Amino acid sequence: MIRVLHVVNRMGYGGIEAFIMNLYRNIDRNKIQFDFAVHSEVKGEYDQEIEKLGGKIFYFHSRRSSFIRYYNDWKKFLKNNASTYTAIHMHVSSLTTILPIKLAKKYCIKNRILHAHSTLQSGLIHRVLIKINVKRVKKYATVLLACSTEAGNYVFERNNFKILHNGIEVKKYEFDENERNIVRKELYIQNDELALVHVGRFTYAKNHQFLIDVFQEINKINPKSKLFLVGDGELKNEILKKVSKINLLENVKFLNNRNDVYRILQGMDVFVFPSNFEGLPIAMIEAQASGLPIFASTNISQEVKISSLVRFISLSKRPNKWAKIILNKDEYIQKREKMGKIITKEGYDIIDSARKISEIYCD
Repeated sequence: MIRVLHVVNRMGYGGIEAFIMNLYRNIDRNKIQFDFAVHSEVKGEYDQEIEKLGGKIFYFHSRRSSFIRYYNDWKKFLKNNASTYTAIHMHVSSLTTILPIKLAKKYCIKNRILHAHSTLQSGLIHRVLIKINVKRVKKYATVLLACSTEAGNYVFERNNFKILHNGIEVKKYEFDENERNIVRKELYIQNDELALVHVGRFTYAKNHQFLIDVFQEINKINPKSKLFLVGDGELKNEILKKVSKINLLENVKFLNNRNDVYRILQGMDVFVFPSNFEGLPIAMIEAQASGLPIFASTNISQEVKISSLVRFISLSKRPNKWAKIILNKDEYIQKREKMGKIITKEGYDIIDSARKISEIYCD
């Protein structure tokens, strides 16, 4: 049995976490087992499923609270547990710290993986830390992975890295007309209403402020339109107040975190994703798999466009321009098609991703 220790912030609903769980469900758990070191004392939404699948979860204090305590916690943990693990797999948005990987080498975990998931534009202190750590990354990590070329170039600079696609369970997302009708009935969407959707945490990266501005312009042109927001996060109340202030509470629906996003997408008409920055968002792969037309910001890695369903728009364009582009029916209204073959051909089937990561763990 190979045990792999995943290092993440918290196993709550999110793109990185969803991808890890997709891997976990689809690897051969008779041969490979996952454990999780999380930088949070708060339990995540996936914790219960992890334990059912045979994984263990270890809770660490964040390094922001006390770096000395953070260092000592990791040192003590790896001193006592390193012999349990064949590999440590650390998921990062940037290289502000590589301490777990560094200590893993000291305590003889032979397979040490750093996995880049974002093109995060950091502040001055972060940039300094990144410059320091990127020079040391090959000294401590044995494998560098990235969700996209852009993310890999940003996090690892000139260091060589491998691409591991953010695979999904393709069949779950393929369009089904009957399921669409059921979902629209559940969400009280009338046949003549335009349903737009966004999936993502309420954070600065996802740019919900701009999204609401765009939808306000859409609703002026087409009052029979609704926006569905799937997710949670620290900026949710701020966005809720904004929606209330502009009197759109009847048209903007907050669906919170969901474990059935694949169903929600069936009932929608348009997917909108105006992020300030991203690596390669798994939500956009899921939306393409469901056959939805997608309007996304040019700040997102172009590699996410694996079908003709994606249209990129610059954030320099005003919300009313976004609205007119989205409502130009000739550009996106088409019969929803089954996209499974295309998604699989482009390498985004989770079966393929699970096979590749298993080979890395077993190497």
